[in-house]
Amino acid sequence: MSEPVDFCKRRMNHLKDKMDEEDLDLVYLVNDSRGGLRFKRIIDTPSGSALIVPRDGVPKLFVFSVDYISSKEESWIQVEEIKERKKAKEQIVGYANIHLSDSSRTGASLSSFNNESYTYNQKNIKGQIIDISNSLIPEVFYGLYPEEIKYQRDVSKLADIGCSVVRESLQEGITEYELAAAAEYEMRRHGAEVTSFDTIISTGYRSAYSHGWPTERRLKKNEFVLVDLGPQVKGYASDETRTFLLGSDSKKERMLNAMDKAVEEVVSNIKPGVSCKELDSISRKVLKEHGFPDYPHSLGHPISGFIVPNLSSTSEHVLKPGMLFTVEPGIYLPGYGGVRMEENIVVTEKGFEQLTKSPRIF
Repeated sequence: MSEPVDFCKRRMNHLKDKMDEEDLDLVYLVNDSRGGLRFKRIIDTPSGSALIVPRDGVPKLFVFSVDYISSKEESWIQVEEIKERKKAKEQIVGYANIHLSDSSRTGASLSSFNNESYTYNQKNIKGQIIDISNSLIPEVFYGLYPEEIKYQRDVSKLADIGCSVVRESLQEGITEYELAAAAEYEMRRHGAEVTSFDTIISTGYRSAYSHGWPTERRLKKNEFVLVDLGPQVKGYASDETRTFLLGSDSKKERMLNAMDKAVEEVVSNIKPGVSCKELDSISRKVLKEHGFPDYPHSLGHPISGFIVPNLSSTSEHVLKPGMLFTVEPGIYLPGYGGVRMEENIVVTEKGFEQLTKSPRIF
């Protein structure tokens, strides 16, 4: 499965349209650890690369020598090799300045620059640098095109496979390491390139860690197993969580059922125009009604490199078609165990589509 270049070119055109609207002569994007997936919405490119997009010139991707051959062969954008790392900033800014004057306006996500790069760019890029972190970037990278959803469905199927193999592998004595390995092997075998984050497997009392990690701990009967995984293919990424119970326990089953109801209540209220703050409130209300404490994180977050919406109690975001995000409330009882269930949702014109499909309750 590969991301169609047509969608990349479409976003590039969208980017240039927004540059016209905001009177920007050039946009300077950096593929850092925070923006890597977002970068892939335009082009699949290695970490540490930079993209210069002049309003009236040729976009150019700058990559280090180690990535030059692969980038040149795979890229639909012109690629220039950075042969000397110590001269990278000078080379990139030099190309940018060809298209700029002292009265020009350059758009950049300033938070993506380290202190040294920030200082260098402010001093050497001609004209004014405008922070586009909360303006142009959210507009261009807000969500999926309708025709693009099928690729997100495909990567969500890989997450379903990973969760399913964990459930099928449950037995007393198996380690968290072994469960994580089984999930990652099956996802890779079915087409996952990488995982967006380290696979989380937390058993027993460790399932109460909101962000755990796998260890050599062995699973015991009547314990929770929390799995959180994120396969990625060409920049499309899923992020799915399931919590399983090996055996039976009335309190733990009540936790699972309460979480299932909280997720279902949130999902049933998703449609264009709904505030993210309202959805966050719904999840917490349901869990409180079932006698469980508040959870210490937001209801959900965007995936696949998009930067909106954020689903939290303070969010000002309102849902619109194309937005792609998770819904993942949690119950965490320290020393006892925890439950989290996470779905991937895309907003459509008439409502929503739930992309992750593996069962939450067995």
